[in-house]
Amino acid sequence: MTIFVCEDSLDGILTGVYDAWDSRLGHSRVKLKTADVDTYELFCEYRDVKTDMEKAEKVLRTVFHRMGEEAGEAICYACACPHPDKADAIYRLIARGLSMTDGTKAVYYLQDSSVSLVMKLRQKAWHEAHRMLGFLRFEELSGGVLYAQMEPPYAVLPLIAPHFADRLRQENWIIHDLKRGLLALHRAGGWWVLTDDQELNREFLAGRAEREEEFQMLWRTFCRTIAIEERRNPRCQQTLLPCRFRPHMNEFQTAGENNR
Repeated sequence: MTIFVCEDSLDGILTGVYDAWDSRLGHSRVKLKTADVDTYELFCEYRDVKTDMEKAEKVLRTVFHRMGEEAGEAICYACACPHPDKADAIYRLIARGLSMTDGTKAVYYLQDSSVSLVMKLRQKAWHEAHRMLGFLRFEELSGGVLYAQMEPPYAVLPLIAPHFADRLRQENWIIHDLKRGLLALHRAGGWWVLTDDQELNREFLAGRAEREEEFQMLWRTFCRTIAIEERRNPRCQQTLLPCRFRPHMNEFQTAGENNR
């Protein structure tokens, strides 16, 4: 058995798929694992996979062309969830789809454990991304840039950034995934890019626009005003809006508090 060890990202896993397939060793004799593997199997050869954007793009383009949009979306979302077997499951799904006359039906073979795992991870990531679309809060910095923080359990930043690039296309904005040290940067009227926060200017983030504090106070006042004290139900509220989202939501902060 030859195990290809790839980066835990969409591009890394798809590069691993390309290299494993291109090795011509046969599907039964190869396996994919992400680079965070901490246990090694006996009598296996390990090969490190260097992430290659061109290879990843070729694989993803083939998946969308041969297996359809649903399969391509499932793979993209599944890559966002942490799971030790997700890379190999994605490889098996692609291998099944490309071996079928109608590859679009591959995602419905849920009796296959690999297909089932990919679809379960896809559902988890989709649910988290959908929540972030509603719970993410922006604030205006001194330079007129909109800035938002989040710490999701799954790497959904690349999944939600296109939504905000469409909704806020005329704004300069930054979405910061604190947990993974990633930034989605968007220039007004232009494209968005994904990068790390190693060279992020923290002093720039510390300055707010002149009226930002006032607007945050008005928003908190609005939220308190529309609440009906007699119908207050903390347990129900926590079900609909879990506590883990609240540290970065303005309406749950006290006046003058600064999360950063």
